[in-house]
Amino acid sequence: MTFQDSYAAKFAAESNWGHFLDHPVPLAGQEDPTALLPWKGMTLQHRTTTAIDTTWNEIAARINAFPYPTSDQCSEKHYQDVFEFLRINRDVVDRVFECGVFHGGMSVLLAGCALAFDFCLDLIDVNPAALQSTFHRIRRTFPEALPKIRIFLGEIPNYVKAVMQDSEFKNAILHHDGSHRFNTVVNDLSSLYFVRSNVHAILIQDTHLRHSDPANYCFVDAAVAAVFGVDPRYQPIGTTYPMDVYSPAIDWEKGTNDVYFLEGRPEGMIIPLAENRFLYPTSMHKIDDFIPFPAQG
Repeated sequence: MTFQDSYAAKFAAESNWGHFLDHPVPLAGQEDPTALLPWKGMTLQHRTTTAIDTTWNEIAARINAFPYPTSDQCSEKHYQDVFEFLRINRDVVDRVFECGVFHGGMSVLLAGCALAFDFCLDLIDVNPAALQSTFHRIRRTFPEALPKIRIFLGEIPNYVKAVMQDSEFKNAILHHDGSHRFNTVVNDLSSLYFVRSNVHAILIQDTHLRHSDPANYCFVDAAVAAVFGVDPRYQPIGTTYPMDVYSPAIDWEKGTNDVYFLEGRPEGMIIPLAENRFLYPTSMHKIDDFIPFPAQG
């Protein structure tokens, strides 16, 4: 039996699990989309609007106009590096699929890029509230991008099975910022083996992240090594810290758990599939081997 993530298990009984969802109806008036997914530490987000690239500045200005505090999880450099990769590959990419939307910090940037660089965008999450909140944020920020966007409830292996026979799934790029648990990330990356000829690259975040509680198995970079080997060809993206960076909330003696960032490790990786090969899985596996919670119906 494949590994089952306890967080995903909370939502796997949803009737639409493992399927694309209809776009949610608009919120009434000026209702705050982030209220659908409460979180502590909310702030008004700000993207730099003084970059050399005017397209970035235009997208950033519209993101900054969102009037509600939210919680975007990547560094500013990570957002900029993802934008630049998509800009450079604008004539290559037909589809971006994002795993793990949370409050839509990356999703809203990708929606702006979908307009600017003309690609389709699929948003994937196990939590329907996260998908709804993110979709409403995009609706407020880039309403003209909505025809390019689909939302999918489930894990990456569910999504892969749903698109395996889709002739329009090609020249795709994954941005992965979903579960950071080793086994789940291995499941996610392994499932791409079955659509590898249609995936141009993987952009994966938090490869420098650790959790102070080892029971969280927070080893994204180790999952990359499990699938592609210990020396994959990749381009670092995002912030690299010169020393370990700990949250002030960590109190090791009292058992308070929090995350920290590793010295010298990049925040994220761009992994071009043409320059790497899957060491796991193999041709003996089937996509169903990596689907812990099959689609309902």
